[in-house]
Amino acid sequence: MDLLRDAWAFAFNSRSKFPSWIIPPLLLADALLSTAVVLKVPYTEIDWKAYMEQVTQYLGGERNYALIKGGTGPLVYPAGHVYIYSWLYRLTDNGTNILRAQWIFVGLYLATLYVVLLCYREARAPPYILPLLLLSKRLHSIYMLRLFNDPFAIFFLFLAILLWQKRMWTLGSMTYSLSVGVKMNTLLVLPAVGAILLQAVGRDKALRQAMIMAQVQFLLATGFLMEYPRSYIAGAFEFTRQFFYKWTVNWRFVSEETFLSKEFSLGLLAVHLSLLAIFLVTKWRKPSQRSFPGFLQLILSPPVELEDRQIAARVTPRYILCTILSANTIGMLCARSLHYQFYSWLAWGAPYVLWQAGLGPAFIFPLWAAQEWGWNIFPSTNESSGVVVGVLALSVLGLLWGVKNVEEPIHVEDRKVKKTKVKAEKKRA
Repeated sequence: MDLLRDAWAFAFNSRSKFPSWIIPPLLLADALLSTAVVLKVPYTEIDWKAYMEQVTQYLGGERNYALIKGGTGPLVYPAGHVYIYSWLYRLTDNGTNILRAQWIFVGLYLATLYVVLLCYREARAPPYILPLLLLSKRLHSIYMLRLFNDPFAIFFLFLAILLWQKRMWTLGSMTYSLSVGVKMNTLLVLPAVGAILLQAVGRDKALRQAMIMAQVQFLLATGFLMEYPRSYIAGAFEFTRQFFYKWTVNWRFVSEETFLSKEFSLGLLAVHLSLLAIFLVTKWRKPSQRSFPGFLQLILSPPVELEDRQIAARVTPRYILCTILSANTIGMLCARSLHYQFYSWLAWGAPYVLWQAGLGPAFIFPLWAAQEWGWNIFPSTNESSGVVVGVLALSVLGLLWGVKNVEEPIHVEDRKVKKTKVKAEKKRA
């Protein structure tokens, strides 16, 4: 009985970091699973050939984004994508060695898993949710059987989160900008990044971090911007891009007429902005320990140095991970169209989001399984898309109102005071 109680307490412990020895067995288990996927499951061609056709034109000297095209259409990703797939082009015998590309993606998958586990560890996630990171059929497919570019953007995003958790603000900002430089979907978390940096480093340094991000984007795109700036900006960051109804994973349960309507698009945008505002007012400002008007004063009138340090100390690793993942979940809930590869945006953070939403294992595991089921139905149906949207909505509501696992950050000086009181009480005893 004592052994069972100890095991239970270990699995559900969220007050301290889980031991690092947990990570190698998880990586080994997934390495074996990933190897089996590559060796036993047939590869499916979707975008790889188009990527290779596009980088062939880039390597041939073309710098006009409007003229770089592949079998699936024009190039619609930032320069980081072009450089990465140019590198893959060379490593895979001009894009012909698919098996070698799959093994490279196995390495990317395991590297991402390692970084995500470190992020979870810094945020003191309970060990019982960690196996869910290994079990996604769709996630393995996205990496090893489809070779999409989304995994590179997500790797840089979680690496940025880890660097910010370690308080390496500039390196984190540069890495986050690299993520956006691969695929612009990670702009979904930019409002959360702004709230974190404002409270962690103060207004002036936060503005400098924003400038660093912009500079990284400029450096990545220099070769294109110098010759065809409008073509690059319009192609790499096309915010008005239209998606086909037949490929959507989320809003299939609405009619195609509604899906394609301007009113539906504007309605989702309004909900998105409203949710961001609600989270900023109720959740993301908490390290400042100010009212919302007082929080806004951090922008207009930065606090004195002592309060600045106190606020920064409350920007904990758990706050950083939860804030960024909540912004991402909101963005995915309000996206008009999610495609199957976009599950890589969600899957790595989903176990933590469900736990942080205040749910116990009796809800976390069924909701995770339902989400996984919804993303594995092809083509999507009214039922599967309803489940996808439903789990995203429950996750957002849980993050907003869930209280079970929500941590109120403890000020560093408060900890010192508590330790002093404990020592004093021991001496009296």
